[in-house]
Amino acid sequence: MNRKCLLCKRDLDYSLSLAWIFSLEPFKEKFICDDCQSRFQRIDGPTCKGCGRMCASQYCADCVRWRKMGKPLLDNQALYCYHNEAMRDYFEQYKFAGDYYLRKVFQAEFQQFIRQKYPQRKWKYCIIPVDQHMVNERGFNQVKGLTAKLKTEQWLVMDDERHRVKQSHKNRAERMQTQQPFILQSPVKVKNQSVVLIDDIYTTGRTLYHAQDLLLKAGAAEIRSVTLAR
Repeated sequence: MNRKCLLCKRDLDYSLSLAWIFSLEPFKEKFICDDCQSRFQRIDGPTCKGCGRMCASQYCADCVRWRKMGKPLLDNQALYCYHNEAMRDYFEQYKFAGDYYLRKVFQAEFQQFIRQKYPQRKWKYCIIPVDQHMVNERGFNQVKGLTAKLKTEQWLVMDDERHRVKQSHKNRAERMQTQQPFILQSPVKVKNQSVVLIDDIYTTGRTLYHAQDLLLKAGAAEIRSVTLAR
């Protein structure tokens, strides 16, 4: 059992309340303390119907642009706000510094969220791939780390012949101009399937819409997406 918060290293409180004892809920191992958890901003309240960001309008400016480009919106669902200091610090350590054990912070919650929104009896889960150079440098695919206990499809692979600059090193305009980075394996398996694309962060949506393009051309029936942060 994990005894210390993975983020602040303080001892975790496993005190059992009477309410929990009589609730018959299963025991849940903790990986961060309540104080660290409170620093993350959950997406709560009205959200954009296209990308899942907190937004008072039905569609945010980004999704209005995608609609004008003729893209079927992904109805992206996300748990947390990315533009939050705690979440940015988390990804700095997990994704960029390569601290693989930090996948445990959100792994169970993220997987449960996906299962509840998109039951696997109907939906196929397709994770967004990572450039092999990045996998070698970091030692793992951060999206696979967050979804390790889900049955996922490896339909998409990176086009290794296309030189790619890290998305995190690009500004918004450069991200939007990114050319198709993926290749679809076994397109026949995609036909008539309902597919959920899974990624760690939704920023401009460019990466997810590239994936959508290939799946739709292969005959996917419907496509949605889920990300940990937006």
